[in-house]
Amino acid sequence: MKTHKTFCRICTAHCGIEVDVEDDRIQAIRGDRDHPMSLGYTCSKGRRAGHQVHSPARLLKAQSRPSRDQPFSPLDTERALDEIAARLREILDRHGPRAVAIYRGNGLSVSSNGNQVAQAWIAGLGSEMDFSSLTLDQPSKIIAVQRHGVWGGGGHGFKGADVCMLIGNNPLISALNMTGGPPGWYPTALKEEKKRGMKLIVVDPRLTETAKHADLHLPILPGEDATLLAGMIRLIIEERLYDEEFVQGETEGFEALRRAVAGFELDLVAKRTGLPEQDIAAAARLFAAGPRGTCSSGTGPDMARFPHLSEHLILALNTLCGRWNRPDEPVAAPSLLTPNVRPPAQALPASFLPAFLNSALDTKTSRIRGIRQVFQEMPTPVAAEEILTPGEGQVRALVVIGGNPVMSWPDQQLTLEALAALELLVCIDIQETATTRRADYLLPAAHAFERDGLAEFTDRLYDRPFGQYSQPILQPRGEVREEWRYLVGLARRLGTEIRLPGGPIDLDDPNLATLDVLELTFPDPQVKVPVRELARHEGGKLFEEFSDIRVGAPFPGIDEKLQLLPPEAGEDLAELIASPVLDEGRYGEDGSYTHLLTIRRVPHVYNSSCHDFPKNPPGNPAYLHPGDLEALGLRAGDTVRLQSERASVSVIVEADPCLRPGIVSMSHCFGGDPDAEPDVERFGAPVTRLVSLDRDFDPLMGMPQQTGFPVKFDTARSR
Repeated sequence: MKTHKTFCRICTAHCGIEVDVEDDRIQAIRGDRDHPMSLGYTCSKGRRAGHQVHSPARLLKAQSRPSRDQPFSPLDTERALDEIAARLREILDRHGPRAVAIYRGNGLSVSSNGNQVAQAWIAGLGSEMDFSSLTLDQPSKIIAVQRHGVWGGGGHGFKGADVCMLIGNNPLISALNMTGGPPGWYPTALKEEKKRGMKLIVVDPRLTETAKHADLHLPILPGEDATLLAGMIRLIIEERLYDEEFVQGETEGFEALRRAVAGFELDLVAKRTGLPEQDIAAAARLFAAGPRGTCSSGTGPDMARFPHLSEHLILALNTLCGRWNRPDEPVAAPSLLTPNVRPPAQALPASFLPAFLNSALDTKTSRIRGIRQVFQEMPTPVAAEEILTPGEGQVRALVVIGGNPVMSWPDQQLTLEALAALELLVCIDIQETATTRRADYLLPAAHAFERDGLAEFTDRLYDRPFGQYSQPILQPRGEVREEWRYLVGLARRLGTEIRLPGGPIDLDDPNLATLDVLELTFPDPQVKVPVRELARHEGGKLFEEFSDIRVGAPFPGIDEKLQLLPPEAGEDLAELIASPVLDEGRYGEDGSYTHLLTIRRVPHVYNSSCHDFPKNPPGNPAYLHPGDLEALGLRAGDTVRLQSERASVSVIVEADPCLRPGIVSMSHCFGGDPDAEPDVERFGAPVTRLVSLDRDFDPLMGMPQQTGFPVKFDTARSR
């Protein structure tokens, strides 16, 4: 038996792991105690990742079928690519580039170069129909940064912070973190910083696993995050708790922000959020006292009402309190895959930033409700309608890579209709899913343990100069390939190019390797440590020469400022304060909806993946406060219909005393195959069926409310 040091790629935390392999089978996975970032930590999903490799549902050979009412048959991979390319060429010739779309799911986001190659492939076709999972849950974070601006020196780190405020984020369960928040690869850091003296504020309708460690927990009504933030900002300005020197020297819009939040007085904020006035004021004063620390968020505010406003106000709160690094302070994230330049202590012009942060480049518009491109992607909430809406520009072919739209796109019924309407659906995945069962062609993807990997996502978050590259630790099973190889094969057949930051991929090179592609993705002149140097160190390496990067002085001749109130945020604040205050328990257009449904994270799955892992608890219960169960005449374990303004689903109810009353808490991406007999006890209910795309949607990018929307129970149909 041989033990390999690598890193987990189920999610973007990239925890260091040790994998025992014998006879090309995984025997055990555990945390790598020598890993300087995760220090031996892994979650239960990571320790069971071997199931994905050896699963009976694994896709190991290319498959196709003449029509979707017939079974799949295996075929040679090169022949499959020939046929797919021929069908794509026919569609391109008849309908133009916009008729071909791609969807990049979570499975692609952990493949080191998969997203970059996929985006370059669709761009090479001349199509702007590039969809991804990013626009399903947290796009507002990038939109807010585009509006607010970027501070070159970065924000305060988590280690050594005096205060941390988390909104709709549960890092002890969900490993995604922003700079300044508890690291997903080592959540124990939260307890360590608390012991040192850091104060923790958690805003969440539920007393989450993270909130149990909070000095102040605010069980807010879902969808009122922007109201709370506006009220906190008003108090901080009124009591002059903000960093006056930083605000005066580095920002614009302070007086406009003061006027815009003036109406968010404590009594109104308390009424709208369902929180005590004294707790709102205490949170504002505790955060402002700092002096170091940040406010950050998870998916909660981004999937609720006023998502862009909530994320902007988080940035504005950090800026008001001066939570950005100044000259000669240490950089919170040294990032080995960025240029070796001291970041300046100033706001940066858009031309200095990555293209996805430059909103001037978002020039394309969807045919659906005027929704426009964001960070050079077309928002996924319009994908189904782009497929179903006839006319010039209609999407007729879709390539899905590492994603499961049936389980993850909002409005499941519309998604099913859209996939059925496609002329061509190609899925590249490691195993069968509810979406692959609807495809015309299946292409088997290599598992993370069967291919090279670069921890590029965490590179931008690590607070130490650590980099990790992983060689394959297993021989590829069957005829699997890395996703980028399929796209290279299609581009060669179609006569298009795949251009990366370092130049185009040589599509005719028979010896093309992952390292070659990664070098084009992260060219040597643009990084501190070349990719080939990272690849030399099994288990990763700390590059101590970059351990003390300090923020530099501002570049001369640049007068960019951070924007405290861009026009869009001002319009949103006016709309928010003018909107009616809802009576608790009387929601929806007719006031008959009694509860609000909120999302929750569970430790045993990652969005639509890991659902088939052994020993997973069954189902997807609808959790309610015990008092709500009693008032409804229900008992834990009862099955009942849960209805939204779009549809209804059967759910099994369970009690959760950590929830505030009036809330139903469930997880997204559950439910069995829609074509199969419903088995709510085993697979749970698909929350996406309850979500409607054409109501309560964000006008900028079309994302509907996926948390904090009205629901009610049909107790007459319970058992």
